[in-house]
Amino acid sequence: MVLQRANLDAFCFDRHKFKASLGTHIPLLALLLLPFCTYISPAYATLPIAAKAFQYAAPDLFDHSVGLNSSSTSSIQLKTDSLLVDSTVTGLIPALSYSTDVGLAGGLIWSKLSYGEQDPFKQNIAVTALASTKGLAGFNFFLDQPCSFNCMDRLLVNLVGNRFLEDQYYGVFTDQRLDLQKNPKRFEYQSFTIKVHLEYRMSAKNLAHKNETLFNSLYGFLSTDFQYKTPWNNDDTQLIMLDMPTGYAGAYGFWLGLGGLIDTRDSEFYPRQGWYSKQQVKGSLESVLSDFTQSLFLSDTRFYQEFRLILPIVFAQRISYQWSNSNANTPYWSYPSLGGEEFLRGYVDNRFLVPQFWATNTELRTWLFESTNYGIKLGGTLFMDSGSFTDETIANGDWSANVRYTAGFGGLVSLFSPDFILRVDLGFSEEGYGIFFSTGMLF
Repeated sequence: MVLQRANLDAFCFDRHKFKASLGTHIPLLALLLLPFCTYISPAYATLPIAAKAFQYAAPDLFDHSVGLNSSSTSSIQLKTDSLLVDSTVTGLIPALSYSTDVGLAGGLIWSKLSYGEQDPFKQNIAVTALASTKGLAGFNFFLDQPCSFNCMDRLLVNLVGNRFLEDQYYGVFTDQRLDLQKNPKRFEYQSFTIKVHLEYRMSAKNLAHKNETLFNSLYGFLSTDFQYKTPWNNDDTQLIMLDMPTGYAGAYGFWLGLGGLIDTRDSEFYPRQGWYSKQQVKGSLESVLSDFTQSLFLSDTRFYQEFRLILPIVFAQRISYQWSNSNANTPYWSYPSLGGEEFLRGYVDNRFLVPQFWATNTELRTWLFESTNYGIKLGGTLFMDSGSFTDETIANGDWSANVRYTAGFGGLVSLFSPDFILRVDLGFSEEGYGIFFSTGMLF
C-alpha cells in the first residue's frame, strides 16, 4: 500500500511476485522471534527467510512474474555454507505494522527452512495469519521447494485468502488526474479474495550446449493461477457501484501459463552484478474454471552493475511490459495495473487499470555504514520510475499521451543477516507522494 499526501492512501509492502492484500502487510517490526532448530547458531536465519517469503504478496491483481527467483547466488551460497547439511531452522514471528489504509495490523508468521545438498536450500515453508483494525483479515501459505521430483526442478506454491473492508477502485483506463483527497471513501469498497498460484520450473543444465554459464542460468516453467474476487455489501455512493465494471458482482478466473527465465545475478536479495529476464504467456478460457477468456503476455528484464564513486554504488534497471486482450468481459481486477510500489512509486496502488503498459524502474543503491560487531548495515537509494499505457496496439498506440513519471529516495537497513533488508521509499508524483515500507529490494 501507499501513504499518499496530498492523497492519503495506505502503505504498500513489497509485492514482488504474487499480489494479495494479506501479503502487503509484511511486518515493519518482527518481534519475539522464537527459533526452534536443530542447530542453535543459525537460528537468526529464520527471520530473513520468513520476511522474504512474503515479498510475494500485495493488493489486488496477480503480478505475472510471480515466483521466487532462482539465483546464481553468492549470498545464498554463503548462507548454505554457514549451515550444516540436513539442518532445519524453524521460527515463530509475531508481526506488527501500521497503515493509514488498513490501520494497525498484527499477526503471526511461522517459517521453516530446511538445508540439504540442494542449492539454495531443500525446502522453504512459511505461513502467515494477519488482521487489521480497518477490516483486513487473511491467511497466506508459501512453499518453495527445489528438487521436488528431481534435482533439476523447483516447485513454488502460494495460497492467499483475505477479506478487505477498504479495498480501492479508481476506474478502468482512467487517464485524467483524480482528486483523491476529496471524498476518499468514494474509491473504497469491501472485497473478498482467494488466490492460488503454482509454478513448476525445470533447469536447462543438462541440455547439450557450448555456453555453460548461460544454460546453467536458464529455466523453463509452467504455471497455473486461480483467482476469485467479489466485492460485497457496497452502496451506490462508491465508485465501483457507480461504474459497475465487469466483476463488480464477483468473478473467477483460471489461467495456464508457460515461459522461460534467465538469472545470472550474483545474489537474489541484494544483486550487484548480472541480469535477469523472465518472459511468460498465459491464458484463461471461459467455461474452463473461468468466467471469461483472456490472454496475457508478461515481460520483466533487469540489469545490475556495481561501480565505485567514493562508495560502492549499484546501478539497477528494470524494464517491464504487460499486455492483455482485455475487453468488456474482463473483470477489472485482472487488468494489468500501474501505480503503487511496483512500477510508479508516488501513485496509489491500482491507480491505472489498463489493457497494456510499459514501465521502467531505475535505482542507485549503496551502503553507507556497517557494523560487523552487531551485524547492522545502513544504506540508501535514489530512484526514478516511468510508465505509459494505451488501449491500442503496441505499434499504433499513442504511448506519449499517457506517460507518467515519479522520482524519490529511500533508506535501507540490514539486520541479523545480509539477506534481511528493511526498506522505506518516498516517491513523488503529480498527484501527491507515497511512502512505502518493505522487506527486501524492489527488484
